[in-house]
Amino acid sequence: MRESKAKHDAQERSRCQIGHVPGKPTTSCTERAKEEVDGFALCERHALEVKLEGQIECWGEMLFHIDLWSAEASRQDKTQIVGLLDLERANARVAIVRAYEDLDVLRRSGTLGGKVSSGRGEISRRDSLLLPPKAAPQLSLGLRRLRRR
Repeated sequence: MRESKAKHDAQERSRCQIGHVPGKPTTSCTERAKEEVDGFALCERHALEVKLEGQIECWGEMLFHIDLWSAEASRQDKTQIVGLLDLERANARVAIVRAYEDLDVLRRSGTLGGKVSSGRGEISRRDSLLLPPKAAPQLSLGLRRLRRR
């Protein structure tokens, strides 16, 4: 009896656990788990989906803070800082749009092969999780200094 339960538990752990991820439908996935994301063993496609959703949420939080800092810089009449924050806001918005595009392509295609095609060509797990996006302008010297602190 114990061997049967242990074998069942091992099989359960080796399958994708997307149905256990909070906020996801309780549907099950029969694909083999290949990655661990936030403590859940997920197949490659669901791992990428969860990572993209997390990236979108992170960029949204960054936008919130950029807006706070920008309002404070405006209040203190620091126009250079406001300009730098406007650039960072634009970069964050581009990143959010691209992450949503990649997520949409992933959900529509259902591709599991690690590469899916999007409006920007093929994306892989590594390409889609770059922060900031490849096309984003380089940070100004002032913001590079702020990030190192």
